[in-house]
Amino acid sequence: MTDSGKPSATDDLVLAVFLHGFKGGADTFAAFPTRLQNTLTARGIAFEPVVYPPYDTRGELIVAVDNHVTWLTNLVAERTAKYREAGGKGAVRVILFGHSMGGLVISDTLLKTISTASIPILGLVAYDSPLLGLNPAVFKSTFDKALDYASKGQAALAALGAGYGFFRSATTSSSTDSASSSRNGPPGPASASSGSKSASKSSKSSKEVSVPPPAESASATPGSNWLSLPYLAAAGITGAAAAAFGAAYYNRDTLAQHWTWATSHLSFVGELWKQEELEQRLEMVVAAKEKGIGFHNFYTLIPAKGTVPDRTFLILPHSAALRAHFSPAADTLASDEIHAHMDMFDKSDGMYRLSQETAALVQDWVDKARRGEMGYWKGEPVPGAAATGAGEGGEARKV
Repeated sequence: MTDSGKPSATDDLVLAVFLHGFKGGADTFAAFPTRLQNTLTARGIAFEPVVYPPYDTRGELIVAVDNHVTWLTNLVAERTAKYREAGGKGAVRVILFGHSMGGLVISDTLLKTISTASIPILGLVAYDSPLLGLNPAVFKSTFDKALDYASKGQAALAALGAGYGFFRSATTSSSTDSASSSRNGPPGPASASSGSKSASKSSKSSKEVSVPPPAESASATPGSNWLSLPYLAAAGITGAAAAAFGAAYYNRDTLAQHWTWATSHLSFVGELWKQEELEQRLEMVVAAKEKGIGFHNFYTLIPAKGTVPDRTFLILPHSAALRAHFSPAADTLASDEIHAHMDMFDKSDGMYRLSQETAALVQDWVDKARRGEMGYWKGEPVPGAAATGAGEGGEARKV
């Protein structure tokens, strides 16, 4: 940057887009993007953070991806034009940051655009994104809390946070009548627990990105079978657990009112149970390295204490090649995996270290891109050569 604040001819622009996860909002990342900007600006990198507007996390994942691609394409065109008008002649590079389910959205955004190189994506940074699914231990440690919700007639909502797989299997044998998804929140005062922070109601209503609900829902409507005592006994749920579910059974009218609303959201998080698709997505994202695109996933880790082993929110890959793209973000303050997941940007005692490690990763990627070792322009002459599109105009190129 020059003293006037305008970009110099050699400045590159890093457009950093932050995307929240399930039921998250504009406040998910707290001051994290600004902290990164301050750190990287001091290191000579023009880092421009943009938080993606809150979007409705229900319906099919592909709808959220399509909306994000459209929005991102327009954003890149707009910011590139503004950068050029200000005198910038360096490359424009995009790095996508996604928390939780947002990591799946940015992964599919990359895979949807990589063949045409329509967006100059330099890399993806995921934060606690369950790209291979949720750690089963999360369900075990949060199930008791879900039972408390169930006793208050909120079993459908507890299912969102406690284990879609259990309720999914429980309802497989139930009715499969279709139900249209509600555009509004559920009737009544109940609200869903989330894997990401929720934005305020006023912010969400005014800035939410419109995502149309699916035309039909194939999810089952809850009947008497799946909360009946014989079913609970067959499922091995007895004692206090059965009593809690029994209370939910007698509140089944309230539960049914919430079901349509809940299942539209379950359709979104249901991607986490498509194991083959999860594995293929991760492998393709990592393979994008061959086209000069980086990837890394920082995952929350609650260190072992006493007889309790290390705890993580997500499933880690067994392959050493894939595991190399995952780094722990320790949190010694979190009471459980859910809190560690939700608090990693503002309450974790490791949030400043996470910021430093992210900044170092971004700087490494930018330095490599400047040398022609990363980016869609990988292998071409380094920026500065007259014939280099990435160096002169920052335009994306296919490899």
